[in-house]
Amino acid sequence: MKRITLLAFLAVLAVTLHAKTGLNIDKIFEGGYEKDPKVELMIMSGDLPNKGVTLMQLFKGPADKYASKITPLLKLDGEQATGKKVTYENGKLHYAFYTLPPKVVKGRRINRYICYLDGPKNALSSVMLLYMEGYISAQAANRLFKSM
Repeated sequence: MKRITLLAFLAVLAVTLHAKTGLNIDKIFEGGYEKDPKVELMIMSGDLPNKGVTLMQLFKGPADKYASKITPLLKLDGEQATGKKVTYENGKLHYAFYTLPPKVVKGRRINRYICYLDGPKNALSSVMLLYMEGYISAQAANRLFKSM
């Protein structure tokens, strides 16, 4: 029993440590917002089958409550982006897709992306923030985000 508990603790610790990206948006993923019943928070680490993604962090919550918390952090991280696609509606950020400088792990280039959508295609008033990294191209990452 102690071995199972220790293994579970180490697995959670590994995901927690791995999920830190050094970005400002980490505050959203680590901010304790999962206690809000209207928030969906997902962190997946490891190779997602046939996607080329090794880390994915997803936050979904009510736009009226979380958009104002996310957008300043997102814009700060967007300043370091090497590629950007951003749209505004009625003067507020509606969509952002940032390609961040890659990092190198064990000699391999890891691509990094931040995606944001305020008022998704299902017409609900929610906001979605996604961070992903891996061997996935920018085009495939954007398609994956739009499919969510």
